Amino acid sequence: MRIWNTHLPTKVKYFGWLLYHGRFNTRASLHHKGIRAVEDSCCVICTSVLETQEHIFTECPTASAVWVLVGATYHQDLCRTPWLIGDNLPLPSQVQLDVVLLIMWQIWKARNAMIFDRQPSTPSSIVQRVI
Repeated sequence: MRIWNTHLPTKVKYFGWLLYHGRFNTRASLHHKGIRAVEDSCCVICTSVLETQEHIFTECPTASAVWVLVGATYHQDLCRTPWLIGDNLPLPSQVQLDVVLLIMWQIWKARNAMIFDRQPSTPSSIVQRVI
């Protein structure tokens, strides 16, 4: 798996592995496990859609704006194949996956900051944390 060959900290590599295997405890997955009520399962950022892994990283307006800001186009299965988005970035091939995983890591951290600290993030602030 290419994720383990990146130059990223182990926690970000593990994050990528969880992402690839669909193992995040999103609000939708917690509802599916019977831990969270359905009415409390919407995205904490846009508050309009069920929070799935795909929604967090691609469909949420904030995540979509992040990808636009970095000049990347993504495909529907980004969470399972994050290395494919790197082909759209004007970066050397050896760092493309690193950058994509760092962007996704910062989107995840922004989501968690909103849940646990009530700190909203703008797309530009998420991109700034990657740089």
